[in-house]
Amino acid sequence: MTRAQPCRLYVILARAAPVAVVFRRGPSRWVQIVKWSTDTDTFEGGQWFHGRIYERRCDLSPDGRFLVYFAQKINPRTTASGYSYAWTAIGRLPFLTALALWPKGDCWSGGGLFKSPRHLILNHSALDARPHPDHTPPRRLRVTPGVFARGEDGPILSARMQRDGWRLLQQGRYPWTGRRFRTEQPEVWERWAPDRKAILVQSLDEIDFGGAAGPYMISYALKGGGLKDIPVSGARWADWDQAGRLVFARDGALFSGEIHQEGLREERLVDLNPNKPQPMKAPDWATRW
Repeated sequence: MTRAQPCRLYVILARAAPVAVVFRRGPSRWVQIVKWSTDTDTFEGGQWFHGRIYERRCDLSPDGRFLVYFAQKINPRTTASGYSYAWTAIGRLPFLTALALWPKGDCWSGGGLFKSPRHLILNHSALDARPHPDHTPPRRLRVTPGVFARGEDGPILSARMQRDGWRLLQQGRYPWTGRRFRTEQPEVWERWAPDRKAILVQSLDEIDFGGAAGPYMISYALKGGGLKDIPVSGARWADWDQAGRLVFARDGALFSGEIHQEGLREERLVDLNPNKPQPMKAPDWATRW
């Protein structure tokens, strides 16, 4: 028997509240939104989306209440609705019901960043920043388009990482060989722990569009404070949470890690592999601002 592939997890931490959004992807065309309360390590399963959410172009409002996301779904219904086949929207975590929505029409750029609770940087050019008439943002939300509006995950991903305390140490170089991208020089980022006792290092070592983990082949390690380099083995996402705790994702589960001289002591917080796609209607509170 072949072993089932674990689901893929990616996390964005709110910057002013103990809240995070977990994007649970798997099967490949299904994504579930999960709310993680990082102070209690409780998890609330939210809506599923049958399509693609570009999680690295998404963001949480500082208080963790609102999620801006970039989605793609190609079918006659979305095209007829005026959404086109790709759009940016805002929903209430952990639901995707669009409170505001901007049709994109292609998968270049897209998504957004919350500069503040009432200021969204929309990753659309000014020409494609018109909201859908059925999903217009309230006047109290300031929307600024065209700040990035180029590329795919970059440069908006880099801007979010820098905002959240990561520092770019080395630009990556990935020349195309005619068959695949080759790592000539990995992209390397670092982020100090809040207590300044350790550094988390992220290295984008390889891009392989045929691999099970997708184009992002990332590795993590801990350095500093007189420690030996400690790999965060198998992690596909890692960060310091709002309380300064090391947290990471591996094989469809989330873990916390405690640093010791002999290595990393891990505690599994949740395994999201058993979750299965199912319909879920947003409650009334998640359908309004």
